[in-house]
Amino acid sequence: MKKIDFRGVILLNLIVCLNALASNQYEVKSDSIHVKYYFDPIVVTATKVTGAQRDIAASISVVEEIRIRQGSNDAVFGVLENAVPGLHLTEWGVMGFGAAGTAAGKISVRGLGGTADTHVMILRNGRPDYMGLMGCTIGDEFSIDGVERIEVVRGPASFLYGTNATGGVVNIISKRMHTEGFQTDLKAEYGAFNTQKLVLDHGGKIGHFDYFLTGSIRKTDGHREDSKNSYENNTITAHFGYQLAQNTTIEFNCNFADIYLYDPGMITDPKTDDWYDIIRWGGDVTLNHLNRFGDAYVKFHGNFGRHDFADGWHSNDRMIGLMVYQNGHLFNGNTTTIGFDAKRYGGNGENLTLNWMNEPSIPYQERTITEYAPYIHTQQLFFKRFILSAGLRVEHHTLFGSVNIPKVGLVSHLTESTSFRVTISKGFRSPSIRELYFFPSHNEALRPDEYWNYEIGMSQHIGRRLNLEMAVFQIEGDNLITLVKGTSGYQLMNSYEIKNRGYELMFNWSPVNRLEMNASWAYVDMENVIPNAPEKKLTTYAAYQFSKFRITGELVVVRDWIGRDGATPVPHIYPMKDYAVVNLSIQAYLLNPLSIQLILRNAFNADYEAMYGYPMPGRLLLFDVGLDL
Repeated sequence: MKKIDFRGVILLNLIVCLNALASNQYEVKSDSIHVKYYFDPIVVTATKVTGAQRDIAASISVVEEIRIRQGSNDAVFGVLENAVPGLHLTEWGVMGFGAAGTAAGKISVRGLGGTADTHVMILRNGRPDYMGLMGCTIGDEFSIDGVERIEVVRGPASFLYGTNATGGVVNIISKRMHTEGFQTDLKAEYGAFNTQKLVLDHGGKIGHFDYFLTGSIRKTDGHREDSKNSYENNTITAHFGYQLAQNTTIEFNCNFADIYLYDPGMITDPKTDDWYDIIRWGGDVTLNHLNRFGDAYVKFHGNFGRHDFADGWHSNDRMIGLMVYQNGHLFNGNTTTIGFDAKRYGGNGENLTLNWMNEPSIPYQERTITEYAPYIHTQQLFFKRFILSAGLRVEHHTLFGSVNIPKVGLVSHLTESTSFRVTISKGFRSPSIRELYFFPSHNEALRPDEYWNYEIGMSQHIGRRLNLEMAVFQIEGDNLITLVKGTSGYQLMNSYEIKNRGYELMFNWSPVNRLEMNASWAYVDMENVIPNAPEKKLTTYAAYQFSKFRITGELVVVRDWIGRDGATPVPHIYPMKDYAVVNLSIQAYLLNPLSIQLILRNAFNADYEAMYGYPMPGRLLLFDVGLDL
């Protein structure tokens, strides 16, 4: 296939758009920032300013509450696998992901990620949430309980969020009560492999005070008969908000997860005693004040964890931080954000038995890293048609000093229904404490991974019921962290490079009020192919509401990808089988407040693996009963 230099394409389109800006040959009836379309959700993650999706230069996916609640998966990562273009998730069973480097729950976006090295930043209400020592995310702590919506930025967003936001950003936004009154929901589930769920939600709004609380228990015996792969997760989430004054609010959010699960092992090496005992918790306090310049935010946040594994690993980790930013309108058509982030993360670990290199048990002493960064982002509307944006973050790190992270973008509303966008952005990932200090391959001289993303996109509304989108991108990175064999064994070094080119196609269609359909196709061509990052992925979704029934269906097709085993120090690579999985559900609202739901995962009993050596369950039936009070 002929290679395309996407930088040239982007530069050409920038020139075309700026030329059109100068000529100003079209007329738009109203300020496009305020035009609302049927498929134009309001988002905040890409700029930290609330605005219409079509006014943002980045690629954004939004998963609304109704799809989260009525889908086939209770894990946020599972919801994303079925809903976000180009995002792939490794899985190994009915429930659960685990936490080690060889465990499931690894996310890739646009050919970045797929391993323990985190390239997709996970946020809760805008705050980072990852393991302070290893730098990875723990998929099992992110259930759909208390989640109102999920926003996903596809592509680097390091200029706003710093390290780990190279492939993208996932922002999990807490549910809150927006109208006066109370709401209580109770849901119980039972299904194949003794799979059980009990979830209680309760929320209320009284005057200036609102709250939403959840508690849940999820467990399963697992589907593997040759090994032990049971899972149990007890989760609590809470949101509290209070309006202190007409222009001032304060919010408190917290989460807690107590997880115990077994890794069943590869089919060629089944296990019965490979357990993970994980406790994770965190929270944030946010003060929001509307002043004469705009919105001011101050957020204190922290997340913590305690991990005990069957191989003898024990660790405690933490992250505490501060996020401050001010949005303002400097002049007509302008929105500028000035902010400052600071965080300190780390912890300690110990192998209580022989470690994976069969070396004597040793403690890994307390290690901490401090990062802080001022940043600025500005958007300017020209002639009610063009939105030019630019941003710069200066990231400071305890070890390697400073990194400049720029971003520039342009959105052109060619008509009221047609938008074109261009963006160039930089992403970076700091080496984790594990890579710097732990295990034989560590290297204290590591530098950050750095990437450049060049992207063009377009969206087309056809009437108020059909929306088409496309994105074309090229990602380049060099001096990336990888294992290199030397005279004394393998060591992590900055010596790897990538060049990924691809495109994403999406459509959303609601032909009638009761029917919703959407689909996405993603393709990425990787010069250096990585495990667990498919070249091609198709997702489709349909939901139909009639009378007291709602029927939904999901299709996920994954093609042309490779997997890896858990061999050390360097895993072996294997070609993976293509697969297609269909999930179905029907929900019936029989008698107020009673509802029932039947969920059929893998409806056509596909024989497949979502990570090497771990066969996924066949057809799986679950039965839900819900009470909405």
